[in-house]
Amino acid sequence: MAGSKGVSRREREILDSLYKLGSGSVKDVQEDLNDGSNESTIRTLLGILVTKKKLIRKADGLKYVYHPAIERKKASKLALERVVKTFFDESPVLAANSLLEMGKGEITEEEIDLLEATIRNSRKKTK
Repeated sequence: MAGSKGVSRREREILDSLYKLGSGSVKDVQEDLNDGSNESTIRTLLGILVTKKKLIRKADGLKYVYHPAIERKKASKLALERVVKTFFDESPVLAANSLLEMGKGEITEEEIDLLEATIRNSRKKTK
């Protein structure tokens, strides 16, 4: 996701967990990761991510709740831009083709309509 420069693999996993959860406590993240990590390790990594300004920490009674510092939509756009730049020669078309060929089930008629509408809008912008 966004702002992943200077973030370790493990910190990235925690960020991903919080993007999925929306927000969460140390215990919430630990349960979501479900990989045997102890609370102390998770708490330390969450603190590091707060210091790096990747997360916001708010007190909620006796515990802290952590939220990503960048909203999910913006973070996903920045992450996708990085992937397109890195793996698809900065071509959204190559990236879109690859996504469509991934084969994770059939594309629904509704999804095809959405893709066609997006293409129509892109054509209007380029004219």
